[in-house]
Amino acid sequence: MTNLNHLRPRGKTKTGEISLSDLLFCPVLFPIALYAGTSTPSVLSSSLTLSSWIVYLLDYRSTGSQTGFPFSSFLPAWLCIATSSDLTTSRFRLYLSFWTVLLYRPLFNKIILKFSKSFTFGEGSIIVQGILLALHSSLLRLEGMDSYRTFHMARKVADWLKWFQDHCSNPTSMSLLTSWVALSVLSVLVVILYKVLNWRVTTATRKIFHLSVILVYLPGLKYDPVLLYYCSIGATLVFILLELLRWSEKLPFLTNGLSAYLKHFTDEKEGGSLILTNIYLLVGVSLPLWLWPGSWSSPVPLSLYTGILSVGIYDAAASLVGSRFGRLRFSSGKSLEGMIGGCLAALIAIIAIQNDYQLTEDIITQFGEEILALNPRHLTFVAACLVTSVAEVMVDQVDNLILP
Repeated sequence: MTNLNHLRPRGKTKTGEISLSDLLFCPVLFPIALYAGTSTPSVLSSSLTLSSWIVYLLDYRSTGSQTGFPFSSFLPAWLCIATSSDLTTSRFRLYLSFWTVLLYRPLFNKIILKFSKSFTFGEGSIIVQGILLALHSSLLRLEGMDSYRTFHMARKVADWLKWFQDHCSNPTSMSLLTSWVALSVLSVLVVILYKVLNWRVTTATRKIFHLSVILVYLPGLKYDPVLLYYCSIGATLVFILLELLRWSEKLPFLTNGLSAYLKHFTDEKEGGSLILTNIYLLVGVSLPLWLWPGSWSSPVPLSLYTGILSVGIYDAAASLVGSRFGRLRFSSGKSLEGMIGGCLAALIAIIAIQNDYQLTEDIITQFGEEILALNPRHLTFVAACLVTSVAEVMVDQVDNLILP
């Protein structure tokens, strides 16, 4: 029996289908983002990509699914420990990397079967890779601890909480937290209002939440990226826990209400028993911040803005322009007008960010002159926008998850 029937169907099909973007695009996103020669994260993510392709060959072809652990399941784990030079210095790191890669197949199949028709193959690949990389990174941090006794671990948690409290006590952090709470409350009120009044939810309506994350992430990255890092992780965990609670239906008085309000805002890309759009949006804008290996000294590099530029600004602008003015359509249903509108919006945002949020005619003119003069840095910005445009038009996955 094949596991294809448990993948989220596309369009009018009743069974899950695996497209080229599922196999060739989604599994390689993490290795591209983490590329750093022979470092452990890069090699580990590449091994997880190989695991994704092997899972397809073993379990997601129409010929059926194999049981047990055939030889090919071990191949990515062996290649990981053979090609990463960092693993030779620590037996703990070697075993951890080996088992992280080996766990990919059972974890992937468990999630796909448990939450049937909630994920495409590509979305599942990204999610499982992210879970395993986060778990691997967390366990590596434990390796450096002096003691694993409960007292010492509790003391470290208490020290971190004191540091976080001191960090949040300055006026800038307090202002950011206050504005973020206010935006969160307003977003919840929008959901309640549309449901109670039974207003029709359109593409433009959903972009209200994109505006909300823009107003959170732009000042957060500018003034306090460390606070934004921890708050984004905390908010994502809260969203995940609420969704699991809603899915479990353990507290009907709460979960029934959550289901009714959230389903009012779902679109055709939602399927199965899970509602993931809100989680994908938060993860998409946060991924560059979470994956950044360097420090968060001010001003932060533009690469940390790629999540908000691609998901918050490009995707929102492309959807709004495309739904209003779109005439020339691609096979995916996306429009050329939307693609151009998204590119222009992203480029304008890049110009503003590079000039300390100032946007004048002289600044825009100078940027255009730099492009015409083939300035490598400015051409890189244009190329990034074009690549994002092509990915948004050609890839049939959830935009919030794949564009960053």
